[in-house]
Amino acid sequence: MNAIIGYINLAERDENREKELREYLAKIKTSSHHLLALINDVLEMSRIESGKMDLEPIAVDLKKTLGEVRDMFSTQMEEKKIDFSVDTSHIRSSRVYCDKNRLNRVLLNLLSNAYKFTPEGGTVSVTAWQIDDEADGYAKYELRVADSGIGMTEEFARKVFEAFERERTSTVSGIQGTGLGMAITKSIIDLMGGTIEVNTAPDCGTEFVIRLRFELQDGADDSSETKEEEHREQKELAPDFSTMRLLLVEDMEINREIATMLLTNLGFMIETAENGREAVEKVEESASGYYDAVLMDIQMPVMDGYEAAERIRHLDDSELSQIPIIAMTANAFSEDVKKAQDVGMNGHIAKPIDVNNMINTLKDVLTQ
Repeated sequence: MNAIIGYINLAERDENREKELREYLAKIKTSSHHLLALINDVLEMSRIESGKMDLEPIAVDLKKTLGEVRDMFSTQMEEKKIDFSVDTSHIRSSRVYCDKNRLNRVLLNLLSNAYKFTPEGGTVSVTAWQIDDEADGYAKYELRVADSGIGMTEEFARKVFEAFERERTSTVSGIQGTGLGMAITKSIIDLMGGTIEVNTAPDCGTEFVIRLRFELQDGADDSSETKEEEHREQKELAPDFSTMRLLLVEDMEINREIATMLLTNLGFMIETAENGREAVEKVEESASGYYDAVLMDIQMPVMDGYEAAERIRHLDDSELSQIPIIAMTANAFSEDVKKAQDVGMNGHIAKPIDVNNMINTLKDVLTQ
C-alpha cells in the first residue's frame, strides 16, 4: 500500500513525462497485485481456520493439468535461465476426480517459491509418479517439486507450513512473500487426505514431496475438461458485442464508472441501476430482448443482488424472467459462486475485475 500511494503521489507531479508515468503505473500495478495476493491469502486462511473450505472434485486429466502448469511458468523460468521440466511419464492412469483449482493452487504456490528462491541458471523440476493401482477404483500419486535454490535451515524447515513464518536471512529478506502460501498448501493437502513433506538444506536446494489418493474415472470420454474445450471453441464464435445491451447494477459510483468504461470499450451498450430494486423495476418495465443480460453486484443497499435475482426469476413475463444474470462481485469464494447459482444467476465475475475472465464469462453466458 505504501508503494501504491507513493507512486501515485509521484505520478501527480506536473513535470512528469509519459515514459515516467508509464513506469509509475507499472509499479502501481505490480504493487496492487501483491496487495491483492496478500488479501486473498489472509481471507483464504480465515476460511480454512473457520472450516469453510470444501473440496469440489471434478473429472480432470492429471497429465494435462501438469502440462498447463508447465506452460504457465515456462516463459518466466526461461527468462531467468532456469532449467525447468515437468515429467508425467510415470503416470499410468491420468484421468481422475479431484479439485483441480485446489491442486493448481498447491502447484502454483510450490513453483512460485521454487522460482523466487532459485538463482539464475538453476534448475526446477516437477515429477509425477503413480505409486499403485487399487482395486476399489482409487490410485495413489506422488508429486515432487524440486529446485536447486538457496534451501532452508533445519530449524525453518520444521515450521515452514506455519502461517506467517518466513526464513530470517539476508538472502530471503529482499524477496516478497506473504508467509501464508505454505500454510495454505498444507491445509489443502490435509483436506485432500494427503501428505506433504520437505527435504532441504542451506545451499542444497529444496524438494517438496506430496502424496495423494484420487478416485479414477470410469471412462475418459465424459471428462469435464473435454467439455471445457468444447465451450472454449464455442466462445470463439461469440457475436459482436456492439449489438448487445447490458444492465449494470452497482451501488458504488466509482465501480460503475470503471465497469462502464471496460464494457463500453468491448462494444456493449450500457444502462445502469444503483440497487437491486431499481434493477428489478428496469427489467420489469423493459421490452422482451431489450437487455441481453444483467450484471449484478451483490452487496447493495435497498435490495441486494441475490434478492433482486430471485425477484427477476419470478416475474410474470416468462421471457423477462429468463434474462441472463451474471454476478459481478467481490464475493468470490466457492460458496458465493454456488449461492449465485442457487438464486438463478448464470455466471460469476469476481472483483477486482480481470478483463480476460470477464470477456470469457460474457461470451459463455451470451452464447448459451
